Amino acid sequence: MTTSLLHQRSGKFYDAWESLDEGARLRAVRSRLDEYIEYSVKNVPFYRGRLAAYGRDGRHPLAGVPCMTAAELRELLPPKSDELVVGKGKVYNVFQSGGTTGVPKTTLFSHEELEGLNLPNARGFYAVGLESGDRVANLWAVGGLYMTFLHINRMLQQYGCMNFPFSNHTPVDFVHTMVRLFDINCVSGISSVVLNALRGMRKLGSDGMTVDKVYYGGEHLYETDKAEIRAAFRTRIIAAPGYGTVDTWYIGYQCLECPTGVFHCHDDQCYAEIVDEQTGRHCGPGETGLMYATPFTRRLTPIVRYRVGDRAHWLGKPCPCGRGTPLFKLLGRGDDVLRIGFDSVDYAFVQSAAQKVGGLLGSIQMEKRRRDGRDELIVRAETEAPASERRDLAARLSDELTASRPTLREAAASGTIWPIRVELFDAGAIPTNSRTGKLVRVIDAAHD
Repeated sequence: MTTSLLHQRSGKFYDAWESLDEGARLRAVRSRLDEYIEYSVKNVPFYRGRLAAYGRDGRHPLAGVPCMTAAELRELLPPKSDELVVGKGKVYNVFQSGGTTGVPKTTLFSHEELEGLNLPNARGFYAVGLESGDRVANLWAVGGLYMTFLHINRMLQQYGCMNFPFSNHTPVDFVHTMVRLFDINCVSGISSVVLNALRGMRKLGSDGMTVDKVYYGGEHLYETDKAEIRAAFRTRIIAAPGYGTVDTWYIGYQCLECPTGVFHCHDDQCYAEIVDEQTGRHCGPGETGLMYATPFTRRLTPIVRYRVGDRAHWLGKPCPCGRGTPLFKLLGRGDDVLRIGFDSVDYAFVQSAAQKVGGLLGSIQMEKRRRDGRDELIVRAETEAPASERRDLAARLSDELTASRPTLREAAASGTIWPIRVELFDAGAIPTNSRTGKLVRVIDAAHD
């Protein structure tokens, strides 16, 4: 009989790594980083000059090494180049991610690397309460070279769950029927897909239906979304078992003590840095910077100091759950900011204003346009309010955004920018990325 991933756990948490004291963990992390840099230099000529500045004995050993951007990585990988590929004639899996920008990004995983995702997957799902008896609706994106459905599906099988591989393409009425027939108690997938599926099921009738656990990824589920889900399905756990990218690996995972956006770092899997790009200085606790990642596990195509593009900060304090892995908080994409006139408007600000107004759902989109030489900010929000109330609701959101941002108010009053325009949509009606189902949160159409 095959031992399940759940039964492979050891120690107080999923594995012994999470219980290591800080000194032992830091020594192990540095040893893994040293070995990975040596491996990269030995096997990839591209890195021999690039990693010459690696400071093996420094506090921040990668500080002198240039970060790798997504555009640079594309130039080094097939189909454009084999420059990062270790060994010739190897077989591998080819994946793409549409991401939130809609621009596909190709990456390669060896078969062994894909199997290696089981550990961070199992660690993360265990930390947020997945049990072998759970009946899980897998709504992750599949097809079109998308990656997540495949390794989540594999993990659920090996973990010992009853697995329902729906994918993000399954009609909601079929999911609704199967949830009732099989008493499915757990739903997992990209946040927007999960939210729209649950909303669809509620409209079809959720009486007597309980979805005890919701596990999401790809985007935050905001507090308004979570409250909506709990009210409709008596949901007990709503959490993100993993955070990472197709270009890197898993970087973080939540536990049951983590609020929205806060993650434990998989620091045995990936060397994570948070850097102030203006100064090049590494950020201390509470200081916001951009996340860089060096995944120890990527051996087919070594990735050193990849610029993930997410803003974050270290919390610098222990988690109440008792795990020793360090905590960080994600603060949104580094490009989740639109320059409107002389002001930089970030997505989190718009989300906060929408929550203050009330009556709006968590699916928010912001877009910048140019009309007659002036910037215009368009905010789109979903709501279940009746049509008769929407004009007032839109006006209240516009007023809240303007009142909370004097620079925008003054710029609009002086005619430097157009007044903020708010557009309200039915739940699930704001267009999403056609490949992944993710909400396209920020659009800069000023030059389109």
